[in-house]
Amino acid sequence: MSKLALVLSGGGARGAFQAGALVELLEYFERTGRRINILSGTSVGALNGMSIAQAPDLKAARDEIELQWKKLTNDDIYKVRGWEIFKLIAKFATHRIEKWPSLRGVDSIFDNTPLYNKYVEHYLDLDAIRSRRTVDDFFVSLTSLHTGAAYLQCLTTEPDLQKAKEYIMASTITTVAYPPVKTVVVDPEIPEHLQETPQLYADGGISNKTPLKTILQTGDINELFVVNTYPSYPNKTEESINQKFPNVFSMLIRTAVELLPNLYFRRDMESVQDVNNDIERWNALKTKLLGTVRNDADRVRLEELLAGEEQKFSFKQGNKQIINPVIIAPDEELPVQDTEFVQPKLGETFEMGREKAKQVLAGLEERGVYRVRGVESL
Repeated sequence: MSKLALVLSGGGARGAFQAGALVELLEYFERTGRRINILSGTSVGALNGMSIAQAPDLKAARDEIELQWKKLTNDDIYKVRGWEIFKLIAKFATHRIEKWPSLRGVDSIFDNTPLYNKYVEHYLDLDAIRSRRTVDDFFVSLTSLHTGAAYLQCLTTEPDLQKAKEYIMASTITTVAYPPVKTVVVDPEIPEHLQETPQLYADGGISNKTPLKTILQTGDINELFVVNTYPSYPNKTEESINQKFPNVFSMLIRTAVELLPNLYFRRDMESVQDVNNDIERWNALKTKLLGTVRNDADRVRLEELLAGEEQKFSFKQGNKQIINPVIIAPDEELPVQDTEFVQPKLGETFEMGREKAKQVLAGLEERGVYRVRGVESL
């Protein structure tokens, strides 16, 4: 059975762009009779995804997402820590750099209790997600700070409400900015006597800001929609070239939060294209070989031989199909930074997402791509 996958990247306040794009994209899914079979989100993508997965229908999801982002502020997400952060800075200033990793103190710059209260304790509806009213399976990504392993946890099949809360929170964490979450993730590759040892988890964006790879391995996906909150790099535009980096923190953010995760995204998209190429070449080869057969008996034997050989190709693992990804991403740097949950900038960014989604979807419909569910894409 062919499936539609929707993948939502992380990006903090840049999620306003994603939210605006989703309002248009979900309307498009309704209009063209599409169902979201797999929904995967990281960080703010997990929060936007949660609004979709627990909604009674896609229209309600659109309305909820727009309502959330039109009134969101910094006070809903975090508060700055007080004197404790200055005590830690003082320790750094009086110790040699090799001592820094062992200095005790606070584990983040911000306290994200407001986000927990707003989106997890008083908003997450696991029963609604399990009901599969709008989404078949909803995944969130997180990464272990201990082992570096990245995980996609399915909330739709998660029986433990507390675990679901921990996974959502871990997916929203950018280390240094917010405190990591201590929890246990089932992993058969971990030695048995360590299976129940809690580890610290944070945003899957550490290695998986746009969680594509594991989703693609589920197989049977023939439609893939990605809503990214960052421009696709390299982005050789005037705005990017003239961008200023006034201090070491701005350069760190650019490198760790934007450029490095984009490398993983590009890698995953190249993997999609490699699979497409392999399938197309194999199908072309089969057609040529079968075209040389002169009688039915030889044709049957050749078909059996080719079917056996086909199972050895990597694209048969998970029954991968040819995918033409639809990517909605900003063309330029957005007017908000990751931690800048301020109005009216969020509203401006939201409208940028809507306009970009309209542009992308109009292009699909003009070319006849993805017009009606079940019709092959061009």
